[in-house]
Amino acid sequence: MDEMKRIHICKSCKRPEYWGEFRWLSGSMICRNCYRAIWESENKTIYRWDDLDGKRPTMEEYKKQEAKK
Repeated sequence: MDEMKRIHICKSCKRPEYWGEFRWLSGSMICRNCYRAIWESENKTIYRWDDLDGKRPTMEEYKKQEAKK
């Protein structure tokens, strides 16, 4: 499996995210959902770009991946 497509759990929200989609913000590695929420909170405006869009993995997909290990 491509390492960038491997699913990991976000330490902030405990939801699954693809490894290649994690973002760094304020010294923390977080998922796209957390990144958007923190960015919007800090900047007091809506995040208008589309780079955080796209398919999100499900917890079921994560559990299936972990069962294969």
